[in-house]
Amino acid sequence: MNRILAQKAARKGSLMDSVNKFNAMAEQTDASLKKNPYSDTYSIQQFDKEATDYGRPPTGSQTEARGIKASVHVCNEVLYLCEIISQNASGEEPHKYIEFGKLFYIYSFISDKLVGMLLRARKYGLVDFEGEMLYQRQDDKKLITMQMSLAEIRECLKPSGDPRNCIQIVRKNQTSTDSTPGQPKSNAKPAQAENAEKKPAPKKSANSNLSNNPHMKKDANEPKAPPPSFCSQYI
Repeated sequence: MNRILAQKAARKGSLMDSVNKFNAMAEQTDASLKKNPYSDTYSIQQFDKEATDYGRPPTGSQTEARGIKASVHVCNEVLYLCEIISQNASGEEPHKYIEFGKLFYIYSFISDKLVGMLLRARKYGLVDFEGEMLYQRQDDKKLITMQMSLAEIRECLKPSGDPRNCIQIVRKNQTSTDSTPGQPKSNAKPAQAENAEKKPAPKKSANSNLSNNPHMKKDANEPKAPPPSFCSQYI
């Protein structure tokens, strides 16, 4: 008799466990559908911008793992770009420079993400160039200038492990890591680049243009202006 009661209790317990597990899965599915804009039960989400998890994937998810893996790849790509610039650039460290057209030709055999990596490197203060975007042919003569020496970049450039900020700059004089983008230093143009720039041609005065124009010459019969008054020089 006791054995039969024990079996019934075990069956009842296993059945309740299955029901609880099913209810938990149903609640989880319902919560995920409320966040899905393509579902019928979607509701507008309210986010706290001051929260630590704002703009980041859920902790422990596959999305977070893929983001961390991508941050390591981006960090290595930016470091390799700086090495390519240092090997083929002119000038002296830490402000070596190279033309965008030359760098585009060299990097075309390596990757098709040159401009994206340059923008990310400038975001963290590793390189600098004029303008917001670089275009082939149009910006071939623009200079890409390094803001740090290659040894310093290798030492301070680290992957952050945060999918939101792929790169962090770790400096010696800082106890904490700095994952915020650095401000690029003032881009002092090299002496060779300054000498290569042509000086603008001197502008011609308006009087010379008028004197050379036959249609603007004064007529001889035109009455002349009266001479200035003698007292005007004492006013």
